[in-house]
Amino acid sequence: MIETRRRALVQNVLNADLPVAVRGRGVWLQDDAGRRYFDACSGAVVSALGHAHPRIVAAIADQAARLTFVHRGAFAPEPTLRLAERLTALTGYAAAWLVGSGSEAVEAAMQFALQYHRETGRPERQWFLSHRRGYHGNTLGGLSLSGHGRRAVVGDLAYAFAELEAPATRRDPSPAAERLHTDQLLAGARAALERNRDRIAAIVVEPVGGATLGATVPPDGYLPGLRSLADEFGALLVFDEVLSGMGRTGRVLAADHWGVRADLVALGKGLGAGYASIAGVLLDAPVLDAIAAGSGRIAGGHTYGGNPLAAATALAVLDVMEQERLVERAERTGAVLRLLLDRLAAAHPVVAEVRGIGMLQAVELELDPGAAPGVTAARFAENARAAGAIVYVATGGFLDAVLVAPPLVTTEAELQVLVGMLESALTTFESTVPSRGIQDRSRSEGGSGPDPARGLDIA
Repeated sequence: MIETRRRALVQNVLNADLPVAVRGRGVWLQDDAGRRYFDACSGAVVSALGHAHPRIVAAIADQAARLTFVHRGAFAPEPTLRLAERLTALTGYAAAWLVGSGSEAVEAAMQFALQYHRETGRPERQWFLSHRRGYHGNTLGGLSLSGHGRRAVVGDLAYAFAELEAPATRRDPSPAAERLHTDQLLAGARAALERNRDRIAAIVVEPVGGATLGATVPPDGYLPGLRSLADEFGALLVFDEVLSGMGRTGRVLAADHWGVRADLVALGKGLGAGYASIAGVLLDAPVLDAIAAGSGRIAGGHTYGGNPLAAATALAVLDVMEQERLVERAERTGAVLRLLLDRLAAAHPVVAEVRGIGMLQAVELELDPGAAPGVTAARFAENARAAGAIVYVATGGFLDAVLVAPPLVTTEAELQVLVGMLESALTTFESTVPSRGIQDRSRSEGGSGPDPARGLDIA
């Protein structure tokens, strides 16, 4: 019997043989063997400013020498106060509540919605509506909102909140078809609200589909329609912008593309840009005012939420985003990325669709009839890694797509390099799927030939 060496680190796939990352610079990552990778998905759509940005590194060092932690019940940290002011000025919301991760932000948004209804005399409103094919985090509340394979981990402890149909992928883009799709989605949402009349606390959705459906952009009338339905039925509207917010789509918030304002917004990922673990909830004035006029207290909170080191890091992230005009740049470079990916799709029949908005794009592959959803995309991601690019495989068990969401600082020349790597990966991938049958040779064949990424210095 051959014994398998067990690692002390528990990973999603136990004992996974992953490269050991040791350094990052700009859009590049380097492993302990000296191989360089293009961070084509910003980690998990996190590293919006790339790696080792000198201004962020300097801000972290400066704050670490001043103050790293105080308890929120004893002090209001100066960087945290300034961060909340910057976020509200940037977005127009009344206040910000800071936590440590996107999952915590979604959970906090749910608690704010519940508290709002208690403070306004409607404590029976304790139910939520969300997409069947969405993802809102790995907490119990977040999983209850999610139509995602991870729900199985908590079994019947998760509530059946996910009742709404999500905007479809690979749909007819004609105006008539989009209007029909919008009408169908909103009719389903209305029916769900009718079934749960007078007990809905909030509707919680991702403005642009993220980890589960891979950069699915809603039809134009959908988010405005949800806003109207929430108002009609006395529910709050919560946007989960953990993945899509902070300039990723070419707007500060993805919902800004449709001019729709939620009552609560969950932020994360790009707020700390991978330099610190920080997330938050934006509160619109009616929600904040109701709590202030009632108990005047927030019962929740996390130990590290809004700590001064993370807050100072996020302030530096906002400084860089403003000074380098990264939100506007994401719109421009996102258009270039989309053009390059569309050309790639035209040359490779295995690509079923390219979709997305700004620097949040996805490539969906034709599903192999003999494989479970997600397997094909995972195999392509292995080919991409062998070619030198790291892409993010859509999760949840619904389709075969990878997110292509490089850092917002990526140049057009770097996009050309990236798409060249994806071209190589697709060519290799297609060679392993003769007659549309995917064979498990991607790992061995994907790395054949010369390795142009090895030995490049990013020190």
